[in-house]
Amino acid sequence: MNYSISVIYFLFLIFSPRITGLPSTVSGTDTDTQTYDVCILGGGATGTYAAIQLQDRGKRAVVIEPKNQLGGHTETFYLPSGSYVDYGVQGAFDDKLSRKFFNRLGVKWHRTVPSFTGQDFVDFTTGRIVESPVGLVQSLLAIVRYRLALRRFPFLDKGFYDLPDPVPEVMFRPLREFIEENSLENAIPMLFFWAHTVGDMLDKPAIYTLLDFGVPQISAMLGGYITPERGMYELYRQAATLLPNVHYQSKVVKAKRSDAGVTLTVQHLNGNQTTIQAKQLLITHPPTMEKLQGFDLDAEERELFSKWIWRNYYVGVIKQHGIPDGRYVSNTNPRTGPGFLPEMPFESLIQYMGVPGHPNTKIVGPMNFTADDARQLVLADFARMKDAGTYSIQEPEIVAFADHSPEALMVAPEDIQTGFYRRLYALQGQRSTFYTGLTFCSDYSSLLWAFTDTVLERMQQE
Repeated sequence: MNYSISVIYFLFLIFSPRITGLPSTVSGTDTDTQTYDVCILGGGATGTYAAIQLQDRGKRAVVIEPKNQLGGHTETFYLPSGSYVDYGVQGAFDDKLSRKFFNRLGVKWHRTVPSFTGQDFVDFTTGRIVESPVGLVQSLLAIVRYRLALRRFPFLDKGFYDLPDPVPEVMFRPLREFIEENSLENAIPMLFFWAHTVGDMLDKPAIYTLLDFGVPQISAMLGGYITPERGMYELYRQAATLLPNVHYQSKVVKAKRSDAGVTLTVQHLNGNQTTIQAKQLLITHPPTMEKLQGFDLDAEERELFSKWIWRNYYVGVIKQHGIPDGRYVSNTNPRTGPGFLPEMPFESLIQYMGVPGHPNTKIVGPMNFTADDARQLVLADFARMKDAGTYSIQEPEIVAFADHSPEALMVAPEDIQTGFYRRLYALQGQRSTFYTGLTFCSDYSSLLWAFTDTVLERMQQE
C-alpha cells in the first residue's frame, strides 16, 4: 500500500480539512442564523454519506463536526515518503453500494482480502509466545458451522437490531451459552478478531457479537474488500471538497425540536455561535446523555439514552524496531479458557499494514479507561515482550493515536428482552429527529451506509 506523493500533496492532505467547508457565514458577531433542509450531527461515515446523498437530491444540508476533519473512525497516518497506515477503518465491503459511493467521490480503489498468515500468538501479560488457541483449518471449519447456526436469525442479516417480538432468548443470553450449545469453541478467536470492541464478549449478550460478525461480515471476508489507493482518509478528504456547509470543531449546545422543525445553537471553537434552523435533524453520533447536553430530551429519550454502557476504544500507530515486518501479533491468554481471550483492558492485535516499522494497534477498555491509560498499556505490553526476549524491541514510540470512544454501545440483558431496541427505533421521526450510526447498526461502513439509506428514505417520506 505504498504510494509516492509530493510534499505539497502531503501538506494538502494534512491541512485541507482545516480550511475546506468552514462555515462562511460565521462572522465576528456573536450569533448568525442559517436555514437548511437538514442538519446532520457528526461527520463520520454515516454523516458524510448522508450529506452527499442529500446534496445529490437537491437538499440543503449542514454538518456539525466536533473534529477538524470528516471521517469519524477513519484514521490514516501519512509518512513523508508518501506511504500510509490506515489505523482506524481499513476498507469497505466490495459491494454495489460501496463501489457506487467511491465512484461518486471520484476515489480510485483496489481490492483486498483479509490475511491470517504470519500470526504470532503472544500472552501480552507476560510478553511470551504461546500456542495458537486453534489451527487455521479448524477455525475456518468452525466459521462454516457458525454461519449455519446464524440461519436461525435472518432478522440480523442486514446488520441492525431488527428484533422480533418476543425477543429470542439467545439474543440476550451470554455469548458463551450460544457457543457451547452449538459446539463453536474453535470459532472464538475468529469472532474476537472481528468483534473485539465488545470486550469481554463471552459474557455479554450474544446479539452484540452476532451483529459485529454475522452474515454480512462473513460474506465480506470471503468476497473481499475495497480500499482507496491513497488510504481510507482519501474518501473523506474528497467528500470535504464537495460539501459546502460543514462546521468543523463545533458542537450543538442547545436544541429545540418540534414536528415543524428544529432550532439549534452551535458553538464554534472561536467562541462564536450560529443558530441553525432546519426542517429535520439527523443525529449520527451515539445518542448518549453527555453528547446530548442542552437538548430538549423527553422522558422516553432520557430513559433510553441513560441505559447505555460502552467500551472506550483507542487506535494508534507504533514506530518500532523489533517485531518483524509482516507479522500479526495476537493477544492470547491461555489462562482464560476457550479461545484464550485477553481480559480487559487489552490490546487486541499489533497489526502490520504494509509500512515497515509502523504497525497499528487497537485498545479496548471499560468506560473509565482513559487515553493516557491506553498509551501506558501499549508501552507496557511492548516492554514485557522486550523483557521476555520475544522480540528485540527498541524504544517504541506512539506516532499516531485516536480516541474512538464510545464504542460498542450495549444495554443490559433484561432491557434487550423487554423491547429496548423496539423503543429505540420508534424514536425515528419524532419531533423532526432521525438517527443513524453505530448505535443503530453494526459498526462497518458498508452496513452503516445501507442503513442510512433507509433512514434517508423515511426522512424524504415525512
